[in-house]
Amino acid sequence: MIALLATFAAHAEPAEITLHLASGADIVSQRYPAAGDVLALWLTDQGGRSQEEQQAAADLAAKGVETWVTDFLAPYFLPMLPSSWSQIPERDMSDWLETLHRQNPGKRIVLIASGRVASLALRAADEWHAGKAGGAANPLAGALLMWPLLYQELAPGQEPDYDPIVRQTHMDLVILQPKSSAGYWWRERLKGFLESAGSRVWLTVLPGLRDGFYRRNDINPQEIRAGARLGEILLDALKPLIDKDKP
Repeated sequence: MIALLATFAAHAEPAEITLHLASGADIVSQRYPAAGDVLALWLTDQGGRSQEEQQAAADLAAKGVETWVTDFLAPYFLPMLPSSWSQIPERDMSDWLETLHRQNPGKRIVLIASGRVASLALRAADEWHAGKAGGAANPLAGALLMWPLLYQELAPGQEPDYDPIVRQTHMDLVILQPKSSAGYWWRERLKGFLESAGSRVWLTVLPGLRDGFYRRNDINPQEIRAGARLGEILLDALKPLIDKDKP
């Protein structure tokens, strides 16, 4: 059960943590510490860590959710292209999750990702789950996906053909879908595919916002206000995942 600690970590400064994997990759994260029992692993998307993400991570920590913000492209010197996310080794992601789990015993883990990085989060969860022997308890509470782009290259007029990981995923998921985006029109279709694979899905529509609203070059006043509340938006969205085990 998570304790929402309004004062803890309110002034905590993030620490840069490097985890050395067996493959030789060094994964660098910004850690925002908190005393709660939830560890949020935020995989950043194109553009790396933004000021809004850093503030949101600090806000989550202030409410008891320890948050690690991680850029997975940098260790592999991959360009900021949609195709790059599929080139990150699944074994490294699984090793990274297992290491964090062992270093933070007793904490439930949630993944946060947006856009194309949603496929990376689902692949990481699938690989880690597959590596668990003998039905060991899974400390992964689920994933929060913001405007996930889980379809493959889409020709005009065609329905989305989803990434194969969609049909392999069976976990608890929360999807935040801005209404002013193309993904809004496919939201129920994606939800249906994920549920058919065995996932439990909570879908929330964000009125008046676009994909990546808090870091757009043409950001509007409503999106600026929402960006300032990003931590609050994420905490509300995480509740189905972190409150599900409450009596």
